[in-house]
Amino acid sequence: MPKTILITTLIIISIFRVLKMASVVIVDDSVFLADKIKAFLEAEGHEVLGVGEDGNEGFALYKEHKPDFITLDITMPVRDGQECLEDILEYDESASAIVVSAIDDKAIILDCMTTGAKGFIEKPLKFSNDDFCTVFREAIEAALH
Repeated sequence: MPKTILITTLIIISIFRVLKMASVVIVDDSVFLADKIKAFLEAEGHEVLGVGEDGNEGFALYKEHKPDFITLDITMPVRDGQECLEDILEYDESASAIVVSAIDDKAIILDCMTTGAKGFIEKPLKFSNDDFCTVFREAIEAALH
């Protein structure tokens, strides 16, 4: 009997680990777009711990909450997402970030990915498009592994 209980407990723990959703911080200077990202992530079961509007706020929120991953716009006032990414990875080299941006400068995108971003999602956000949502989900999976 104890062996059965142990096996059952291990199965339940394994299921919980698979179903555990991630904690996330969103950084985007567009409140409208940040709300769209938040709605998508929460609908997927993730917990949004905070929303920042520039790189300084994003870095502060990352340090405060230590989320499983962070989404970063690139073009923002005060401090951009690329600088925020560098700050976060200097602070915590195991951090996971997904860049969500309309930037079309391939060199900046490549630099963010080389620096350590786990994915890139191109704006405009198309949450009504199944393929777009699949790409976003795949970026999240990459950020979590």
